[in-house]
Amino acid sequence: MNVLSFFKSGLSARLVVINSLGLLGFFAGILVLGQTRESLTDAYTQSLEVQAQIIAEALGESAGDETGAGDIINPDESNEDTVQAGQIMAPRLNAELTEQILRRIIKPTLNRARVYDRQRQLVIDSDVLLHSAAVISRDLPPPSSQTQKENSPALNLTPPDANKGSRDEALLGAINIAMQGEMRASAQRTPNGDDIVMVAVPVQHYRAIIGVLLLTSPPGEIDRLVAAERTFLAKVFLVVLSVTLVLSFALAGTITMPVRRLATAIQAFQASGGPLPAPSTVPDFSNRQDEIGDLSLALRDMLNRLMNRLDTIENFAADVAHELKNPLASINSAVQSLAATSDDVARQELMGILQADILRMNRLITDISEASRLDAELGRAAAENFDLSDLLKQMIPLVNSDIQLKIKTKVSINAQKDRIAQIIRNLLDNALSFSPAQDITVRLDSDRTGIFVHVDDAGPGLPDGVEQKIFDRFYTDRPDGHDLHSGLGLSISQQIARAHGGNLTARNRINAYGSRFTLFLPHQGK
Repeated sequence: MNVLSFFKSGLSARLVVINSLGLLGFFAGILVLGQTRESLTDAYTQSLEVQAQIIAEALGESAGDETGAGDIINPDESNEDTVQAGQIMAPRLNAELTEQILRRIIKPTLNRARVYDRQRQLVIDSDVLLHSAAVISRDLPPPSSQTQKENSPALNLTPPDANKGSRDEALLGAINIAMQGEMRASAQRTPNGDDIVMVAVPVQHYRAIIGVLLLTSPPGEIDRLVAAERTFLAKVFLVVLSVTLVLSFALAGTITMPVRRLATAIQAFQASGGPLPAPSTVPDFSNRQDEIGDLSLALRDMLNRLMNRLDTIENFAADVAHELKNPLASINSAVQSLAATSDDVARQELMGILQADILRMNRLITDISEASRLDAELGRAAAENFDLSDLLKQMIPLVNSDIQLKIKTKVSINAQKDRIAQIIRNLLDNALSFSPAQDITVRLDSDRTGIFVHVDDAGPGLPDGVEQKIFDRFYTDRPDGHDLHSGLGLSISQQIARAHGGNLTARNRINAYGSRFTLFLPHQGK
Protein backbone atom coordinates (compact mmCIF):
# COMPACT_ATOMS: atom_id res chain seq x y z
CA MET A 1 0.00 0.00 0.00
CA ASN A 2 1.51 3.34 -1.03
CA VAL A 3 1.41 6.49 1.08
CA LEU A 4 -1.45 8.06 -0.90
CA SER A 5 -3.74 5.08 -0.56
CA PHE A 6 -2.70 4.78 3.07
CA PHE A 7 -3.96 8.26 3.90
CA LYS A 8 -7.09 7.72 1.82
CA SER A 9 -8.06 5.24 4.49
CA GLY A 10 -10.05 7.19 7.05
CA LEU A 11 -9.08 4.82 9.85
CA SER A 12 -5.36 5.15 9.13
CA ALA A 13 -5.52 8.95 8.99
CA ARG A 14 -7.49 9.10 12.22
CA LEU A 15 -5.01 6.85 14.03
CA VAL A 16 -2.03 8.97 12.96
CA VAL A 17 -3.74 12.31 13.64
CA ILE A 18 -5.13 11.29 17.03
CA ASN A 19 -1.78 9.94 18.22
CA SER A 20 0.02 13.04 16.96
CA LEU A 21 -2.50 15.40 18.57
CA GLY A 22 -2.11 13.63 21.86
CA LEU A 23 1.65 14.01 21.67
CA LEU A 24 1.34 17.68 20.71
CA GLY A 25 -0.92 18.28 23.68
CA PHE A 26 1.59 16.55 25.94
CA PHE A 27 4.43 18.66 24.55
CA ALA A 28 2.42 21.86 25.01
CA GLY A 29 1.66 20.83 28.58
CA ILE A 30 5.36 20.36 29.29
CA LEU A 31 6.13 23.82 27.93
CA VAL A 32 3.36 25.41 29.97
CA LEU A 33 3.57 23.43 33.18
CA GLY A 34 7.27 22.55 33.09
CA GLN A 35 10.22 24.53 34.39
CA THR A 36 9.33 28.13 33.48
CA ARG A 37 11.51 31.21 33.39
CA GLU A 38 10.56 32.09 36.96
CA SER A 39 11.47 28.67 38.31
CA LEU A 40 14.75 28.73 36.41
CA THR A 41 15.50 32.19 37.80
CA ASP A 42 14.79 31.01 41.35
CA ALA A 43 16.98 27.95 40.94
CA TYR A 44 19.80 29.98 39.45
CA THR A 45 19.49 32.58 42.21
CA GLN A 46 19.76 29.93 44.91
CA SER A 47 22.85 28.50 43.24
CA LEU A 48 24.40 31.97 43.00
CA GLU A 49 23.62 32.67 46.67
CA VAL A 50 25.42 29.52 47.77
CA GLN A 51 28.42 30.36 45.56
CA ALA A 52 28.51 33.95 46.87
CA GLN A 53 28.43 32.81 50.49
CA ILE A 54 31.31 30.42 49.91
CA ILE A 55 33.43 33.14 48.24
CA ALA A 56 32.52 35.72 50.90
CA GLU A 57 33.60 33.35 53.70
CA ALA A 58 36.88 32.70 51.91
CA LEU A 59 37.47 36.43 51.49
CA GLY A 60 36.66 37.09 55.12
CA GLU A 61 39.15 34.47 56.31
CA SER A 62 41.88 35.96 54.10
CA ALA A 63 41.42 39.56 55.32
CA GLY A 64 44.17 41.41 57.19
CA ASP A 65 47.94 41.79 56.72
CA GLU A 66 51.10 41.55 58.75
CA THR A 67 50.97 45.20 59.94
CA GLY A 68 47.63 44.64 61.62
CA ALA A 69 46.22 47.80 60.00
CA GLY A 70 42.47 48.00 59.73
CA ASP A 71 39.39 50.17 59.84
CA ILE A 72 37.65 51.39 62.95
CA ILE A 73 34.19 49.86 63.25
CA ASN A 74 32.87 52.25 66.02
CA PRO A 75 35.07 55.38 65.77
CA ASP A 76 35.15 58.12 68.37
CA GLU A 77 34.43 61.33 66.53
CA SER A 78 36.54 63.35 68.98
CA ASN A 79 39.73 61.63 67.93
CA GLU A 80 40.20 60.86 64.28
CA ASP A 81 43.86 59.86 64.30
CA THR A 82 44.25 57.43 67.18
CA VAL A 83 42.44 54.37 68.22
CA GLN A 84 40.90 54.77 71.63
CA ALA A 85 39.94 52.15 74.14
CA GLY A 86 36.67 50.40 73.30
CA GLN A 87 37.00 51.03 69.58
CA ILE A 88 36.97 47.90 67.31
CA MET A 89 39.49 47.47 64.53
CA ALA A 90 38.42 45.38 61.53
CA PRO A 91 41.05 44.09 59.13
CA ARG A 92 41.06 45.33 55.59
CA LEU A 93 40.58 43.13 52.52
CA ASN A 94 43.78 41.59 51.30
CA ALA A 95 43.89 42.48 47.60
CA GLU A 96 46.42 39.83 46.68
CA LEU A 97 44.63 36.98 48.40
CA THR A 98 41.31 38.26 47.09
CA GLU A 99 42.73 38.13 43.57
CA GLN A 100 43.92 34.55 44.03
CA ILE A 101 40.57 33.40 45.44
CA LEU A 102 38.59 34.99 42.63
CA ARG A 103 40.90 33.53 39.99
CA ARG A 104 40.39 30.02 41.33
CA ILE A 105 36.65 30.21 42.04
CA ILE A 106 35.26 32.54 39.40
CA LYS A 107 37.39 31.51 36.44
CA PRO A 108 35.61 28.14 35.87
CA THR A 109 32.26 29.93 35.87
CA LEU A 110 30.76 32.62 33.68
CA ASN A 111 29.69 34.74 36.63
CA ARG A 112 31.10 38.19 37.44
CA ALA A 113 32.38 38.95 40.94
CA ARG A 114 33.05 42.47 42.29
CA VAL A 115 34.45 43.16 45.75
CA TYR A 116 33.83 46.45 47.58
CA ASP A 117 35.49 47.60 50.76
CA ARG A 118 33.81 49.24 53.72
CA GLN A 119 33.91 52.60 51.94
CA ARG A 120 31.95 50.97 49.05
CA GLN A 121 34.89 51.42 46.74
CA LEU A 122 35.58 48.76 44.13
CA VAL A 123 38.57 46.64 45.07
CA ILE A 124 38.55 43.93 42.41
CA ASP A 125 36.40 43.20 39.36
CA SER A 126 36.70 39.63 38.05
CA ASP A 127 35.97 40.75 34.47
CA VAL A 128 39.05 43.00 34.49
CA LEU A 129 41.03 40.50 36.52
CA LEU A 130 40.46 37.54 34.22
CA HIS A 131 40.72 39.39 30.93
CA SER A 132 43.68 41.68 31.64
CA ALA A 133 45.39 39.87 34.49
CA ALA A 134 45.42 43.26 36.29
CA VAL A 135 44.38 43.92 39.82
CA ILE A 136 42.24 46.93 40.66
CA SER A 137 43.41 48.18 44.00
CA ARG A 138 44.06 51.39 45.84
CA ASP A 139 45.57 52.62 49.05
CA LEU A 140 42.96 52.89 51.70
CA PRO A 141 42.86 56.21 53.60
CA PRO A 142 43.77 56.16 57.25
CA PRO A 143 40.84 55.58 59.50
CA SER A 144 39.35 58.77 60.83
CA SER A 145 35.99 59.78 62.11
CA GLN A 146 35.56 62.17 59.19
CA THR A 147 36.28 59.44 56.66
CA GLN A 148 34.00 57.05 58.44
CA LYS A 149 31.33 59.68 58.62
CA GLU A 150 31.57 60.51 54.93
CA ASN A 151 31.46 56.85 53.99
CA SER A 152 28.69 55.83 56.35
CA PRO A 153 25.64 54.06 54.85
CA ALA A 154 23.52 57.13 55.46
CA LEU A 155 25.46 59.02 52.79
CA ASN A 156 24.34 56.37 50.21
CA LEU A 157 27.40 56.91 47.99
CA THR A 158 27.33 55.49 44.47
CA PRO A 159 30.07 52.93 43.56
CA PRO A 160 32.38 54.25 40.89
CA ASP A 161 31.53 51.42 38.45
CA ALA A 162 27.78 51.81 38.81
CA ASN A 163 25.87 53.14 35.81
CA LYS A 164 22.95 55.48 35.88
CA GLY A 165 19.35 54.26 35.85
CA SER A 166 17.27 51.82 37.76
CA ARG A 167 19.95 49.12 37.56
CA ASP A 168 22.44 51.49 39.29
CA GLU A 169 19.94 52.10 42.06
CA ALA A 170 19.34 48.37 42.49
CA LEU A 171 23.08 47.71 42.62
CA LEU A 172 23.67 50.48 45.15
CA GLY A 173 20.73 49.32 47.25
CA ALA A 174 22.04 45.76 47.30
CA ILE A 175 25.49 46.96 48.42
CA ASN A 176 24.02 49.14 51.18
CA ILE A 177 21.87 46.25 52.45
CA ALA A 178 24.85 43.87 52.38
CA MET A 179 26.91 46.43 54.38
CA GLN A 180 24.25 46.17 57.05
CA GLY A 181 24.84 42.41 57.30
CA GLU A 182 22.04 41.05 55.11
CA MET A 183 22.29 39.17 51.85
CA ARG A 184 20.46 40.75 48.91
CA ALA A 185 19.39 38.83 45.77
CA SER A 186 17.42 40.24 42.86
CA ALA A 187 16.87 39.82 39.13
CA GLN A 188 17.50 42.77 36.86
CA ARG A 189 17.36 43.44 33.14
CA THR A 190 20.09 45.12 31.12
CA PRO A 191 19.39 47.93 28.62
CA ASN A 192 19.63 45.26 25.93
CA GLY A 193 16.81 43.34 27.57
CA ASP A 194 18.96 40.54 28.99
CA ASP A 195 18.23 39.06 32.42
CA ILE A 196 20.85 39.35 35.16
CA VAL A 197 20.69 37.73 38.58
CA MET A 198 22.54 39.77 41.23
CA VAL A 199 23.53 38.65 44.73
CA ALA A 200 25.20 40.96 47.25
CA VAL A 201 26.76 39.25 50.31
CA PRO A 202 28.57 40.88 53.23
CA VAL A 203 32.20 39.86 53.64
CA GLN A 204 32.77 39.30 57.36
CA HIS A 205 35.81 38.71 59.44
CA TYR A 206 34.28 37.01 62.40
CA ARG A 207 31.35 39.36 63.06
CA ALA A 208 32.90 42.48 61.57
CA ILE A 209 31.71 43.48 58.08
CA ILE A 210 34.78 44.40 56.07
CA GLY A 211 33.31 44.58 52.58
CA VAL A 212 30.73 43.40 50.09
CA LEU A 213 30.88 40.72 47.42
CA LEU A 214 28.61 41.40 44.45
CA LEU A 215 28.11 38.30 42.29
CA THR A 216 26.17 38.62 39.03
CA SER A 217 25.25 36.14 36.35
CA PRO A 218 26.28 36.62 32.70
CA PRO A 219 23.78 38.77 30.79
CA GLY A 220 21.11 36.64 29.16
CA GLU A 221 22.05 33.50 31.07
CA ILE A 222 18.42 32.79 32.07
CA ASP A 223 17.31 33.30 28.49
CA ARG A 224 20.02 30.90 27.39
CA LEU A 225 18.89 28.29 29.91
CA VAL A 226 15.25 28.66 28.87
CA ALA A 227 16.21 28.41 25.20
CA ALA A 228 18.41 25.38 25.92
CA GLU A 229 15.61 23.69 27.83
CA ARG A 230 13.10 24.33 25.06
CA THR A 231 15.60 23.17 22.45
CA PHE A 232 16.11 19.97 24.40
CA LEU A 233 12.36 19.49 24.73
CA ALA A 234 11.94 20.14 21.01
CA LYS A 235 14.55 17.49 20.21
CA VAL A 236 12.87 15.04 22.57
CA PHE A 237 9.52 15.90 21.00
CA LEU A 238 10.83 15.29 17.49
CA VAL A 239 12.27 11.94 18.52
CA VAL A 240 9.08 10.90 20.30
CA LEU A 241 6.98 12.22 17.40
CA SER A 242 9.03 10.17 14.95
CA VAL A 243 8.61 7.06 17.08
CA THR A 244 4.88 7.80 17.47
CA LEU A 245 4.41 8.24 13.74
CA VAL A 246 6.28 5.02 12.99
CA LEU A 247 4.24 3.13 15.56
CA SER A 248 1.03 4.77 14.31
CA PHE A 249 1.80 3.76 10.75
CA ALA A 250 2.64 0.24 11.91
CA LEU A 251 -0.53 0.04 14.01
CA ALA A 252 -2.67 1.48 11.25
CA GLY A 253 -1.09 -0.93 8.79
CA THR A 254 -1.89 -3.94 10.96
CA ILE A 255 -5.50 -2.78 11.17
CA THR A 256 -6.37 -1.12 7.88
CA MET A 257 -4.42 -3.31 5.47
CA PRO A 258 -6.16 -6.56 6.51
CA VAL A 259 -9.54 -4.80 6.50
CA ARG A 260 -8.81 -3.40 3.03
CA ARG A 261 -7.83 -6.87 1.81
CA LEU A 262 -11.06 -8.30 3.18
CA ALA A 263 -13.09 -5.52 1.56
CA THR A 264 -11.23 -5.90 -1.73
CA ALA A 265 -11.89 -9.63 -1.79
CA ILE A 266 -15.64 -8.98 -1.60
CA GLN A 267 -15.73 -5.88 -3.82
CA ALA A 268 -13.85 -7.64 -6.61
CA PHE A 269 -16.76 -9.99 -7.19
CA GLN A 270 -19.31 -7.19 -7.01
CA ALA A 271 -17.42 -5.17 -9.61
CA SER A 272 -16.92 -8.07 -12.00
CA GLY A 273 -20.45 -9.40 -11.70
CA GLY A 274 -19.02 -12.91 -11.60
CA PRO A 275 -19.93 -15.77 -9.31
CA LEU A 276 -19.84 -15.32 -5.59
CA PRO A 277 -16.47 -16.03 -3.99
CA ALA A 278 -15.78 -19.27 -2.23
CA PRO A 279 -14.91 -18.97 1.49
CA SER A 280 -11.32 -19.92 0.65
CA THR A 281 -10.89 -16.75 -1.47
CA VAL A 282 -11.42 -14.51 1.56
CA PRO A 283 -8.08 -13.82 3.35
CA ASP A 284 -7.73 -15.88 6.49
CA PHE A 285 -6.45 -13.86 9.47
CA SER A 286 -7.64 -16.25 12.16
CA ASN A 287 -4.08 -16.72 13.43
CA ARG A 288 -4.00 -13.06 14.57
CA GLN A 289 -6.16 -13.85 17.62
CA ASP A 290 -7.70 -10.36 17.61
CA GLU A 291 -10.72 -8.47 16.27
CA ILE A 292 -9.35 -8.57 12.70
CA GLY A 293 -9.10 -12.34 13.00
CA ASP A 294 -12.65 -12.46 14.35
CA LEU A 295 -13.82 -10.34 11.42
CA SER A 296 -12.08 -12.64 8.95
CA LEU A 297 -13.66 -15.71 10.52
CA ALA A 298 -17.05 -14.02 10.59
CA LEU A 299 -16.83 -13.07 6.91
CA ARG A 300 -15.73 -16.55 5.91
CA ASP A 301 -18.47 -18.12 8.01
CA MET A 302 -21.08 -15.71 6.63
CA LEU A 303 -19.93 -16.42 3.09
CA ASN A 304 -20.00 -20.14 3.75
CA ARG A 305 -23.55 -19.91 5.11
CA LEU A 306 -24.56 -17.75 2.17
CA MET A 307 -23.20 -20.29 -0.28
CA ASN A 308 -24.97 -23.07 1.59
CA ARG A 309 -28.17 -21.05 1.51
CA LEU A 310 -27.80 -20.50 -2.22
CA ASP A 311 -27.18 -24.20 -2.71
CA THR A 312 -30.25 -24.92 -0.61
CA ILE A 313 -32.36 -22.54 -2.66
CA GLU A 314 -31.06 -24.07 -5.87
CA ASN A 315 -31.78 -27.59 -4.67
CA PHE A 316 -35.15 -26.47 -3.33
CA ALA A 317 -36.07 -25.01 -6.71
CA ALA A 318 -35.03 -28.25 -8.42
CA ASP A 319 -37.05 -30.31 -5.94
CA VAL A 320 -40.09 -28.07 -6.40
CA ALA A 321 -39.88 -28.38 -10.16
CA HIS A 322 -39.60 -32.15 -9.86
CA GLU A 323 -42.50 -32.47 -7.44
CA LEU A 324 -44.76 -30.25 -9.55
CA LYS A 325 -44.04 -32.21 -12.70
CA ASN A 326 -45.52 -35.41 -11.30
CA PRO A 327 -49.08 -34.12 -10.69
CA LEU A 328 -48.89 -32.03 -13.85
CA ALA A 329 -47.96 -35.08 -15.86
CA SER A 330 -50.81 -37.01 -14.26
CA ILE A 331 -53.24 -34.17 -14.98
CA ASN A 332 -52.07 -33.96 -18.59
CA SER A 333 -52.49 -37.69 -19.08
CA ALA A 334 -55.95 -37.64 -17.46
CA VAL A 335 -57.08 -34.74 -19.63
CA GLN A 336 -55.91 -36.47 -22.82
CA SER A 337 -57.62 -39.72 -21.78
CA LEU A 338 -60.76 -37.82 -20.84
CA ALA A 339 -60.95 -36.31 -24.29
CA ALA A 340 -60.45 -39.70 -25.99
CA THR A 341 -63.03 -41.75 -24.06
CA SER A 342 -66.80 -41.69 -24.06
CA ASP A 343 -67.26 -44.27 -21.30
CA ASP A 344 -69.00 -42.63 -18.35
CA VAL A 345 -67.31 -44.87 -15.79
CA ALA A 346 -63.88 -44.16 -17.21
CA ARG A 347 -64.65 -40.45 -17.39
CA GLN A 348 -65.64 -40.44 -13.68
CA GLU A 349 -62.41 -42.23 -12.75
CA LEU A 350 -60.40 -39.71 -14.76
CA MET A 351 -62.25 -36.84 -13.11
CA GLY A 352 -61.38 -38.32 -9.72
CA ILE A 353 -57.71 -38.47 -10.70
CA LEU A 354 -57.84 -34.84 -11.83
CA GLN A 355 -59.38 -33.71 -8.58
CA ALA A 356 -56.84 -35.66 -6.51
CA ASP A 357 -53.92 -34.21 -8.48
CA ILE A 358 -55.33 -30.70 -8.18
CA LEU A 359 -55.64 -31.11 -4.39
CA ARG A 360 -52.14 -32.50 -4.23
CA MET A 361 -50.78 -29.54 -6.21
CA ASN A 362 -52.69 -27.13 -4.00
CA ARG A 363 -51.22 -28.74 -0.86
CA LEU A 364 -47.79 -28.82 -2.45
CA ILE A 365 -47.87 -25.13 -3.46
CA THR A 366 -49.07 -24.15 0.03
CA ASP A 367 -46.26 -26.08 1.71
CA ILE A 368 -43.69 -24.73 -0.76
CA SER A 369 -44.84 -21.17 -0.08
CA GLU A 370 -44.59 -21.72 3.66
CA ALA A 371 -41.16 -23.34 3.39
CA SER A 372 -39.81 -20.45 1.30
CA ARG A 373 -41.00 -17.89 3.88
CA LEU A 374 -39.95 -19.87 6.91
CA ASP A 375 -36.42 -18.49 7.35
CA ALA A 376 -37.54 -14.86 7.16
CA GLU A 377 -40.47 -15.43 9.53
CA LEU A 378 -38.31 -17.26 12.06
CA GLY A 379 -35.92 -14.30 12.08
CA ARG A 380 -38.64 -11.69 12.53
CA ALA A 381 -40.98 -13.33 15.02
CA ALA A 382 -40.43 -12.71 18.73
CA ALA A 383 -40.14 -15.43 21.35
CA GLU A 384 -42.44 -15.61 24.36
CA ASN A 385 -42.62 -17.53 27.61
CA PHE A 386 -45.38 -20.13 27.75
CA ASP A 387 -46.22 -23.44 29.37
CA LEU A 388 -45.59 -26.28 26.90
CA SER A 389 -47.81 -28.68 28.84
CA ASP A 390 -50.77 -26.30 28.48
CA LEU A 391 -50.10 -26.04 24.74
CA LEU A 392 -50.23 -29.84 24.39
CA LYS A 393 -53.46 -30.02 26.40
CA GLN A 394 -55.07 -27.48 24.06
CA MET A 395 -53.82 -28.94 20.74
CA ILE A 396 -54.29 -32.70 21.07
CA PRO A 397 -58.09 -32.64 21.52
CA LEU A 398 -58.38 -30.42 18.45
CA VAL A 399 -56.41 -32.89 16.33
CA ASN A 400 -57.94 -36.11 17.70
CA SER A 401 -59.34 -36.70 21.13
CA ASP A 402 -58.27 -40.35 21.08
CA ILE A 403 -54.58 -39.46 21.21
CA GLN A 404 -53.13 -40.16 24.67
CA LEU A 405 -51.20 -37.44 26.50
CA LYS A 406 -48.82 -38.16 29.37
CA ILE A 407 -47.21 -35.20 31.09
CA LYS A 408 -44.46 -36.04 33.56
CA THR A 409 -43.86 -32.43 34.63
CA LYS A 410 -45.03 -28.97 33.72
CA VAL A 411 -42.45 -27.14 31.64
CA SER A 412 -42.12 -23.46 30.72
CA ILE A 413 -40.13 -22.43 27.65
CA ASN A 414 -39.13 -19.28 25.81
CA ALA A 415 -39.85 -19.80 22.12
CA GLN A 416 -42.15 -18.91 19.22
CA LYS A 417 -45.38 -20.51 20.35
CA ASP A 418 -47.02 -20.78 16.92
CA ARG A 419 -43.98 -22.47 15.44
CA ILE A 420 -43.69 -25.00 18.27
CA ALA A 421 -47.39 -25.76 17.78
CA GLN A 422 -46.68 -26.27 14.06
CA ILE A 423 -44.03 -28.91 14.87
CA ILE A 424 -46.41 -30.79 17.16
CA ARG A 425 -49.19 -30.67 14.58
CA ASN A 426 -46.87 -32.04 11.86
CA LEU A 427 -45.71 -34.85 14.16
CA LEU A 428 -49.30 -35.78 14.99
CA ASP A 429 -50.32 -35.72 11.30
CA ASN A 430 -47.35 -37.89 10.48
CA ALA A 431 -48.29 -40.40 13.22
CA LEU A 432 -51.93 -40.48 12.10
CA SER A 433 -50.73 -41.48 8.61
CA PHE A 434 -49.41 -44.77 10.00
CA SER A 435 -51.38 -45.56 13.15
CA PRO A 436 -54.87 -45.24 14.66
CA ALA A 437 -55.32 -42.31 17.01
CA GLN A 438 -55.89 -44.49 20.08
CA ASP A 439 -52.46 -46.09 19.57
CA ILE A 440 -50.64 -42.73 19.52
CA THR A 441 -49.10 -41.45 22.75
CA VAL A 442 -47.58 -38.02 23.39
CA ARG A 443 -45.19 -37.76 26.35
CA LEU A 444 -43.71 -34.56 27.83
CA ASP A 445 -40.51 -34.95 29.85
CA SER A 446 -37.68 -32.75 31.05
CA ASP A 447 -34.23 -33.09 32.56
CA ARG A 448 -31.22 -30.82 33.12
CA THR A 449 -30.23 -31.01 29.43
CA GLY A 450 -33.55 -29.81 28.02
CA ILE A 451 -37.17 -30.58 27.19
CA PHE A 452 -38.40 -33.67 25.32
CA VAL A 453 -41.70 -34.24 23.50
CA HIS A 454 -42.05 -37.90 22.39
CA VAL A 455 -44.69 -38.92 19.82
CA ASP A 456 -45.09 -42.73 19.68
CA ASP A 457 -47.19 -44.56 17.11
CA ALA A 458 -48.02 -48.25 16.48
CA GLY A 459 -47.34 -48.22 12.74
CA PRO A 460 -44.97 -50.39 10.70
CA GLY A 461 -41.93 -48.46 11.88
CA LEU A 462 -39.10 -46.90 9.91
CA PRO A 463 -37.28 -48.79 7.18
CA ASP A 464 -33.59 -49.25 7.80
CA GLY A 465 -31.43 -46.26 6.92
CA VAL A 466 -34.16 -43.63 6.62
CA GLU A 467 -33.91 -42.18 10.16
CA GLN A 468 -32.30 -39.01 8.74
CA LYS A 469 -33.65 -39.17 5.22
CA ILE A 470 -37.25 -38.70 6.34
CA PHE A 471 -36.42 -35.09 7.27
CA ASP A 472 -35.36 -34.30 3.70
CA ARG A 473 -37.63 -32.12 1.59
CA PHE A 474 -40.38 -33.89 -0.40
CA TYR A 475 -39.53 -37.27 1.09
CA THR A 476 -42.68 -39.32 1.72
CA ASP A 477 -43.34 -43.02 2.23
CA ARG A 478 -46.93 -43.36 3.38
CA PRO A 479 -49.58 -46.00 2.88
CA ASP A 480 -52.25 -45.64 0.22
CA GLY A 481 -54.81 -42.98 1.02
CA HIS A 482 -52.25 -40.57 2.45
CA ASP A 483 -50.62 -39.45 -0.79
CA LEU A 484 -51.82 -35.84 -0.45
CA HIS A 485 -48.86 -35.06 1.82
CA SER A 486 -46.19 -32.94 0.16
CA GLY A 487 -43.24 -34.38 2.07
CA LEU A 488 -42.33 -30.97 3.49
CA GLY A 489 -43.89 -31.27 6.92
CA LEU A 490 -41.04 -33.02 8.72
CA SER A 491 -38.44 -30.93 6.86
CA ILE A 492 -40.15 -27.71 7.99
CA SER A 493 -40.44 -29.05 11.53
CA GLN A 494 -36.74 -29.85 11.66
CA GLN A 495 -35.91 -26.36 10.39
CA ILE A 496 -38.05 -24.76 13.10
CA ALA A 497 -36.54 -26.96 15.83
CA ARG A 498 -32.99 -26.09 14.84
CA ALA A 499 -33.85 -22.39 14.66
CA HIS A 500 -34.81 -22.71 18.35
CA GLY A 501 -31.56 -24.48 19.22
CA GLY A 502 -33.23 -27.90 19.30
CA ASN A 503 -33.51 -30.94 17.07
CA LEU A 504 -35.89 -33.59 15.72
CA THR A 505 -34.97 -37.27 15.76
CA ALA A 506 -36.74 -40.46 14.68
CA ARG A 507 -36.20 -44.12 15.52
CA ASN A 508 -38.13 -47.36 15.92
CA ARG A 509 -39.56 -48.18 19.30
CA ILE A 510 -37.51 -50.77 21.19
CA ASN A 511 -40.14 -52.84 23.02
CA ALA A 512 -43.13 -52.19 20.81
CA TYR A 513 -44.23 -51.81 17.22
CA GLY A 514 -44.07 -48.45 15.56
CA SER A 515 -41.74 -45.47 15.64
CA ARG A 516 -40.89 -42.64 18.00
CA PHE A 517 -40.37 -39.03 16.91
CA THR A 518 -38.70 -36.84 19.55
CA LEU A 519 -38.62 -33.05 19.69
CA PHE A 520 -35.75 -31.71 21.83
CA LEU A 521 -35.68 -28.07 22.95
CA PRO A 522 -33.23 -26.36 25.32
CA HIS A 523 -34.67 -24.85 28.49
CA GLN A 524 -33.95 -21.27 27.41
CA GLY A 525 -35.29 -21.72 23.92
CA LYS A 526 -33.62 -19.57 21.26
